[in-house]
Amino acid sequence: MFRDADTAFHTPAVVPSDWAETSFFYCYVPEQRVIAWVYLMARPGVGAIKADVEINGDLSLDPWGAWYSDNQNHLPLPARLESFDLPNGLSLRAHSIRNYRIDYVGIDRTELHLDVAGLMDPFDIHDPAMDPLAVADPSRRGEGWEFGKSYANHFDMTCRVSGSLKVRGRAYDVSCVSTMDHSWGPRPEREQGPMAWLNAHFGEDYALQAIWRFEPSAKPDKQFQLAHGYALIDGRVRGVKAGSLVAHRLGRWPLGYELTLIDIDDRVHSAYGSPLSMHMWPVYGCSSVPTGLLRWHAGARVGFGTSQENHTHDRETGAQLRDSSG
Repeated sequence: MFRDADTAFHTPAVVPSDWAETSFFYCYVPEQRVIAWVYLMARPGVGAIKADVEINGDLSLDPWGAWYSDNQNHLPLPARLESFDLPNGLSLRAHSIRNYRIDYVGIDRTELHLDVAGLMDPFDIHDPAMDPLAVADPSRRGEGWEFGKSYANHFDMTCRVSGSLKVRGRAYDVSCVSTMDHSWGPRPEREQGPMAWLNAHFGEDYALQAIWRFEPSAKPDKQFQLAHGYALIDGRVRGVKAGSLVAHRLGRWPLGYELTLIDIDDRVHSAYGSPLSMHMWPVYGCSSVPTGLLRWHAGARVGFGTSQENHTHDRETGAQLRDSSG
C-alpha cells in the first residue's frame, strides 16, 4: 500500500547513478484530438531531474510532428519531490498520494494548469491483495522481464484531471478521466526491456489500465503478454488475471488495438482503440515511444486513453547484421 509519504524521494543511502524516480501525468481534449503530458525522471545519483512537456493534436510519424515539445534532461534536482519549482517553468505540489497540482509556463504562449484527483487508491503492482499477477518477493521482481527492475516500485492510478491548457496561443479547457503513474528503482539506459503501457477511460465509473511485456519482432498476436492491470468499475478496483492485446500496424505505428482483459471476478472487458493523434516521443536518448490519444469502443460506450510502446534503440538496431557470418 502506498501512502502520502510516498510522494517524497525514496533515495537509498548509497545511491547508484542509474537510480531513478519517475512520474507521468497526462490530460486530453478529445473533441480537438489534443493530448498533453508531463513526464518527470529524477536522478539523485547525478543531481539532475528530467522534465518533459509534450502536447500534440495531429498524427505524425516523427517527433517534429508534435505541437509542442519541451524536453530538458539536466535540470537541477529539487530538494523535495513532493513540492518543487523548476527553471523550465514547471511546478508540482503533491497534496497527498491522490491529489496533485501541476503548473507550467513555457515558451511561445504555451502553459498548462491542472488539478489531478485520484478516483481510487494507487494500484500497487506488487501487492497480491490488489494484483493477482503480483510478485510479492522483492528479490524476484522483474524475473524474465528486464524492464521490471525499473518497476521495482510502481503504482498506477485512474484520476480526474481538470484545468486549462494553452499551446502556442490556442486555449482549451480540460476535464477528463486519465491515469497517472509513479515508479522508483534502478533505471539503466542500456538493455531496457521493451514494454507497453495502455489505458482506456469510459467515465469515472469505468476505466481499464494495463502494462504489457512487449516483443516488437514477434508476430502480431504474440507481441504482447500481460504483466499487470486493473479494471475500475463503479469505484471498485478489480485486478486483472489474464488478457490479450493485438496491434494492427503500419510499420512500427499502431493503427488500432484489440484489447481483452479478464478481471478477478471473471468479468471480460473487450475494447477496440485507434489513435486520434500520435507522434514518436523521444522519451530517453536510449528509446523512442509512439504515444498518442486513442479513442476506444466497448460495446455502445466510447472512451479515451493513451498507448505507449517502448522501443529500445540498443535492442532494435543492428538487426541487419545479426545473421551475417562476417
